[in-house]
Amino acid sequence: MRVLASAILLVAGCSGGAASMTMTPAAPTGGLDDGATLTAPLEIPAGTTATIPAGAKIVAAPGVTITVRGVLVVASAKKHARIGTATPPSDSSQEWGGLVVESGGQLQADGLDLEGASQALYLKGGSLASRYDDGTIGDAQVPFQIDKGARLDTTHAAVANAASSSGISGELHASYLDYETTGLSGGLIMNDASSVLDVTDSTFHGASVGGGDYITTYAAALVHIAYSTVNDAHCAFHFNDVTRFEIDHVSAGLRAGAMPGPWVVFGAMLYGSGTGPNVISNSNFTGTEYAFDWQAGANGPLTITNTYTKGVNTMNATWTWAPADVATLPISDAHPR
Repeated sequence: MRVLASAILLVAGCSGGAASMTMTPAAPTGGLDDGATLTAPLEIPAGTTATIPAGAKIVAAPGVTITVRGVLVVASAKKHARIGTATPPSDSSQEWGGLVVESGGQLQADGLDLEGASQALYLKGGSLASRYDDGTIGDAQVPFQIDKGARLDTTHAAVANAASSSGISGELHASYLDYETTGLSGGLIMNDASSVLDVTDSTFHGASVGGGDYITTYAAALVHIAYSTVNDAHCAFHFNDVTRFEIDHVSAGLRAGAMPGPWVVFGAMLYGSGTGPNVISNSNFTGTEYAFDWQAGANGPLTITNTYTKGVNTMNATWTWAPADVATLPISDAHPR
């Protein structure tokens, strides 16, 4: 593994004696320069900061991983930097390993594209709160992997042609995220009782209609989705276990003009939730089979207001959905602002 060296600055004291001052160490970019080809794993050591230049194009050989124990900075929003394979991988053996942010490490990226990685961005537990803005993750097996205790904030980012699901055991806070799956792959899976998904003004869609489930919880503390669309999945929402959820100004189901194909499309499978408050408001659920499939006995109370559905709704006594709150026409502003 290649390690980027840190630098220590020595300065002379006014008294003439030698005095030393340790500055915030900076790791020379080296393998992260424009035009570089990474043929071996690369590490940014703890206590160092590495910067990828604006517009840099870096080729990563199959299997190569960049491990961040210090800080990796990319400020390239107007001229994106790119790390990826030389050509789009045709199978998993040609993918590179992606970015791994270890405990104590941090990513601060604005304008970084990650192409053709097996696991594009992996934040391990104990990593510092990281950002990924204005970048595109393309042709990845796993776009995001966020361990318990890790947090990623992202705005104006995109995921294209994701082959498999992202795993969220920590926290993902996203705005203006455009996330595309392919085939029958799922979207975002929460799998820890402390995990948080907080999303606004975003678009989730499949490359094929009736693919995998999109927002899935096997365990989660909170799912909050507002002013977003979730289309062309088998289930827009599939909650097996979530303490609390809030869905507001969301359209879920089929996009306009799409044909369902061989798969039925569900708006929301609500199979497990806590005492909440659980709220669905100002939203559209237009599954071809079920709009809401709510399992009695497995869920805490749910309050629904000003919401339009198309399809079957299974209901029970834990719902509060007054007749005046059953919208007769789709909610026009249930989409990104």
